[in-house]
Amino acid sequence: MLKSEPKQTVKARSNGTSSNGTSHAHGLTMRVAFQGDRGAYAESAISEIWRHPVEQIPVPTFTGALRAVDEGDVDACVIPVENSIVGRVEAGWHALAAYPGMRVVGEAFVPVTHCLLAPKGATLRGLVTASSHPVALAQCGRFFESHPWIKPSKSFDTGGAARDIAESGDPTHGAIASRAAAELYGLAVLEEGVQDRRDNHTRFVAVVRRESRLWRRNHAIRGAISVDADSPRHIAEATRELLEKVVERNWLEIDEIVSVVFTVTPDLTSAFPALAAREMGWVDVPLLCASEIPVPGSMPRCLRILVQVELRAPRPLDTHVYLRDAVALRPDVTDSIRN
Repeated sequence: MLKSEPKQTVKARSNGTSSNGTSHAHGLTMRVAFQGDRGAYAESAISEIWRHPVEQIPVPTFTGALRAVDEGDVDACVIPVENSIVGRVEAGWHALAAYPGMRVVGEAFVPVTHCLLAPKGATLRGLVTASSHPVALAQCGRFFESHPWIKPSKSFDTGGAARDIAESGDPTHGAIASRAAAELYGLAVLEEGVQDRRDNHTRFVAVVRRESRLWRRNHAIRGAISVDADSPRHIAEATRELLEKVVERNWLEIDEIVSVVFTVTPDLTSAFPALAAREMGWVDVPLLCASEIPVPGSMPRCLRILVQVELRAPRPLDTHVYLRDAVALRPDVTDSIRN
């Protein structure tokens, strides 16, 4: 029988609040489920796939993680499917097969360095059991062969095994988990690298519902800002402010930006906005500047951008950004930000 399961479960939240009660800005914070407890290797997979902040949601089973995606309680989940020592993670594949309406949108190869953890003061000779996820135990066969007095004990997860050992405080019981789990739960590392091979790694896949728009990686972001005066300095300042805000609100990295088109009203002629972008370090991004149609009554001294992006991992975007007097062009966008 497997030992205890995560204490946190997924609950549907329609009010856009996270588990700690903080508000999700415009619902932009992704909720990503994983099987296990805090300190599990799946957390590393999430961090590698989504390099911007996401809310990580532990659930007891692989099926539970996929069910949470299917029912809309979370936006995505990560599932382990293969390990370099034991091969296919069958439980992961079986769970995926049970939910055919999912789309794989990313993957991560997570290095797995198993550590033997125990309460502080425990000794290797004093241990009688070491608990962990069955797949993790299978990766440490040689360790158990060379330490026959320590018996493997199945747990639902590596992080959960570490949590249980920390809560029990029994110096005769250890856990096989990551060093991060040891730090998280205040455990001692008795031995590091107890897996059979040093190059041990696990492949995780990230999945979303097929109906979700999160599978899209290509997006176009609009933005505009008013310029105080037609001078190189003012155009550069406005360009930097607008680009920095687009990057900040959308958690963009420079290698996710495909190209940028700048347009300016006919009364801005003293400098190319692209020059400011180059000075910001956007040297490998294709940039194009153009003058707009002189429509009577249009906003004067206005700089607009169209940013094309290809996201490394799917996520919701704040997208359009309008600043200074240009907020009047899209009050619907600026109102949603204030709310």
